[in-house]
Amino acid sequence: MLFLCLPALVNRAPMVFPDTRAYFLGGHAAVEKVLALFARHTGNGGDAALQSTIQNARGVRSAFYSLFTYIPTILASTWLVILLQAVIVALLLRLTFALARPGEDGWRTTGRIILLALATTVSWATSYIMPDIFTGVMALAIILTFVYWQQLSRVTAWLLFAAIAGGVVMHMINLPVALGLLLAGCFLRRRELWRYRYAATSVAGAVVVGVAAMLVVGVVGFKQWTLAPQAPPFLTARSIVDGPGKLYLREHCPAVGLAMCRHLDTLDESNTDFLWGPDGAYSRMSPEERAQVRAEDKRLFIAAAREHLPMQLSAMLRHAATQLVLFGVNEYLIPSWAEHTADDMTIHEQSETTWHTVASVVVYLVVAAALGWMILNWRRLTPSQRQFCILAGAAVLLEAAAGGISEPTPRYEARVIWLLPLAALVSWPRTKSSRETVKIVPVEAGEVASSA
Repeated sequence: MLFLCLPALVNRAPMVFPDTRAYFLGGHAAVEKVLALFARHTGNGGDAALQSTIQNARGVRSAFYSLFTYIPTILASTWLVILLQAVIVALLLRLTFALARPGEDGWRTTGRIILLALATTVSWATSYIMPDIFTGVMALAIILTFVYWQQLSRVTAWLLFAAIAGGVVMHMINLPVALGLLLAGCFLRRRELWRYRYAATSVAGAVVVGVAAMLVVGVVGFKQWTLAPQAPPFLTARSIVDGPGKLYLREHCPAVGLAMCRHLDTLDESNTDFLWGPDGAYSRMSPEERAQVRAEDKRLFIAAAREHLPMQLSAMLRHAATQLVLFGVNEYLIPSWAEHTADDMTIHEQSETTWHTVASVVVYLVVAAALGWMILNWRRLTPSQRQFCILAGAAVLLEAAAGGISEPTPRYEARVIWLLPLAALVSWPRTKSSRETVKIVPVEAGEVASSA
């Protein structure tokens, strides 16, 4: 776990991003909401003021990761947040090697995890107070469920179920990635799907539980049947910047009656300025107008895409391709740190340094080496090793595809790119001493925890 937190140790603090404060404040609001509901239930007061604040929020992040950030920080410090993340990742990696390389010495497993932490993005994402690491955690849990279902004990299967459901609720982008991996896993097992029906059912059930949990937050917290309450108009911003939305609004306003027709002077803003800039279009809108723009988000995107389909598809493919090759550590800023009180947090960041580029080069070389090794040795891999590699690759491609409707950013792909070097380590030839025949038995969660 120490090596999984190495970037934070070098930074002398958990690394943060401006959105870290939003998650912290969201956790505070969630706790206040729960207390207000309890007070109302017991007749001790209402939550009208808090509800007004929530409804007027510019953007709401995952309530689950918000609580994951807020509660440990208040109870101890921000270090507890990344320590919990490191524990989850370490246990899951231990389980991975226990399933993929049964009978191998514990020190070899430890060495592989240390190598992964030093040479890939897994330690950077773990040391970051953002939900990024849970995309990889969720993807790895799905991979283990599909590939090694026959080796899982009941307890381990349920723990992987929890990891998948927990990953789904941590960030909105994780849901399409999970659904894509579910389809990919079923396709890989299509000839023996009946035998692996419980594996597919487990993954699907975990996704359903995650979706249900997000719906509960939307209904209880925002009185909305939605998975992403108060989500900023990402599709509107993307469509305008890519071109179709800009053309559609200029061609059809004011006849279409969209709220954006009142802001035609902002159509040349960048995606970031439009959504987050203090003087951007979305920031300048009233809460009522922001609500209208959010409500019309999908309508504008679809209408503009239908009229300018080649332009939209070209932009999405370009963004996805760009996202696929962007996975450096440039956005994991060192130094960066947070100062907090009980109800607020201040973020301190400094600009990217030269050594971030050097570290990114190492990451790229390791990923290239892992891909090259898997391609050259593909015929020698066992069926389970091939399945692991294919699903790891699918996770990377799905994350890149999600970049088709967002701004390509290095840390997005860095969330999952470490799965490729992990797949290479899982498939690496065993030494003579570790190739001795071992009996495959269900792996118990307690065995993994004790070895960690």
